[in-house]
Amino acid sequence: MRVSFSPAPVEPATTKREIWAWYSYAFASEAYVVVALTSFIPITLEALASAQGHLYGTNEPCHAPPSTVEPPTQAAGERPRCMISFGRLEVDTASFVMYLTSLAVLLQALTVVSISSMADYGPYRKKQLVFFSIVGSLATMLIGAVPYVWMAGALSVIANVSFGAGIVCFNAYLPLLVRNVDRIRLGRQELLQLEKETAFQAEHLEQSRSTSTEPSQENINEGDTAVRSDPTQTPLLANQERLATNQMESAATPESLERKKKLHSELSEQLNEDKAHLMGQISARGFASGYFGGILLLLLCLYISYRDKSSVRSLKIGIFLSGLWWFIFAALTGVWLKQRPGRELRIGERDQKRGSLWIATRYVLYSWKRVGATIVQARKLPSAFAFLVAWFFLSDGYTSIANVALLFAKTSLQLPQTQLILLSLVVPICALIGTLAFPKLQQALGLNPKQMVLLLLIMLVMVPIYGTLGLILPFWPHLSSAAELFTLAAYFGLLIGSVQSFCRSMFADLVPRGRESEFFGLYAITDKGSSWLGPLAVAAITDATHEIRHAFVFLLVLLTLPIPIIYFGVDMTQGRIDAEKASLELQQTLETGVEGRQDEDEERERLLSSV
Repeated sequence: MRVSFSPAPVEPATTKREIWAWYSYAFASEAYVVVALTSFIPITLEALASAQGHLYGTNEPCHAPPSTVEPPTQAAGERPRCMISFGRLEVDTASFVMYLTSLAVLLQALTVVSISSMADYGPYRKKQLVFFSIVGSLATMLIGAVPYVWMAGALSVIANVSFGAGIVCFNAYLPLLVRNVDRIRLGRQELLQLEKETAFQAEHLEQSRSTSTEPSQENINEGDTAVRSDPTQTPLLANQERLATNQMESAATPESLERKKKLHSELSEQLNEDKAHLMGQISARGFASGYFGGILLLLLCLYISYRDKSSVRSLKIGIFLSGLWWFIFAALTGVWLKQRPGRELRIGERDQKRGSLWIATRYVLYSWKRVGATIVQARKLPSAFAFLVAWFFLSDGYTSIANVALLFAKTSLQLPQTQLILLSLVVPICALIGTLAFPKLQQALGLNPKQMVLLLLIMLVMVPIYGTLGLILPFWPHLSSAAELFTLAAYFGLLIGSVQSFCRSMFADLVPRGRESEFFGLYAITDKGSSWLGPLAVAAITDATHEIRHAFVFLLVLLTLPIPIIYFGVDMTQGRIDAEKASLELQQTLETGVEGRQDEDEERERLLSSV
């Protein structure tokens, strides 16, 4: 069966209210990440596992008074590790949380594949965002209500998967919102008009060479009225300058055509710079609003923990509040955010008669078949592909650092619960400061997004270097005190929000129009496709050495690899050109009414063939 598409819908202008709706979802979901996902859920799951576990090498419960007999392979004076048994398999309770995280992100990657293309075709992007917000927030609220570790673990996986699927749709809105801001729309219209004028002059110049006739002055200047008719709108080039330029180029001569091309190049460069700056600004403010929400909720949870004498119950209350927070503020996004549908897949009458469930199944199958095409398309965009390779390692590295730090503080340094919450609070506070400060630093230093990402990565890699040197140099600090860990957490927090923000806006600039959800789905797949490897490797290292600090060596490798990949492999200027070419190819393909390959034989094998 052939896949056909409806005409491309007209995209409405972006309003301030819609941008605030986008910020509202960051405010909602990031509180879940800061409070529940990276802080309270790992601690709660580890506590539940410890309650059912035993000390390494003994049969003593983990919370029983310590025995006078030293467990085997355990150095004198060190606290024996707590283990939990699953049949004959024994797992360190800290590793158990990491294994569960690996399972969650693996399932998240599978879910993202299933829904990524669906969000680009038809009115499903916003619907999926709302649906996964409801499922994820409800699952989060229920985690604290169950008594068994396997039930809490299952709910945490559902919440994690829902968050990841929803964030794909959320990120896909970023390029849509930016390109429909009034000044960007106006600049794009002016650029298109200039392209028409240049093509018109080139055609008349070619005709004049063959027929020795002068091109029509009236035709050369036609269409300028649309750009200059509204004096209240400020184009990227002043109206007076455009008018003077057109008057100066009234004759279609090689010199005037060359000036047109130069003007087009300057306007295109200015438009790209303006769009990149606006995208970075909105992205940074989105992260800032998310961290601000997380800080507010963490402060509330810290107060509850203090009043409740730092019990596990206060952690469960905090997890419930993070789910409720997610639900409430995501509801505002659902009300204020516009639908912004993509081209709709035209399903045949035979499929429509089988009902909505069958149609949804066909969309999912199409999503799975499209992901291969998206990967092929990404490989045709060298800069975007290189960035995704770098993102594969980078996202795994910083996610694993956050997980390792908290579990290290609890299991190795034995920090009390109040200090663990304070440690969780330090990171988003510093991240909020960083997301607001680094864009200003970028502007002051005159750095482009690529240079800024490289600077941040060089600074970020110092975190695992610090931890690794403590393993190999006897005189180096060994992360043995709370003050040392808090200092490192503050430094990490200053960088992490800006790294995420600049990377998101950088990738959004390399994405072809019309496939935002697919490519941000690939962005998330790359993230989650690696994020289960980091926790799994850290868990294996911890099980083998019974010392979680050895994971810093692995994290050092993960965070070092992206630096040369981005430096040598990502060319932002050429990447934008490649993305624009891919957008035009997609538009030409869709306008034929059928998506497929040009080869006649291959075109018969449609992506939505009958099952």
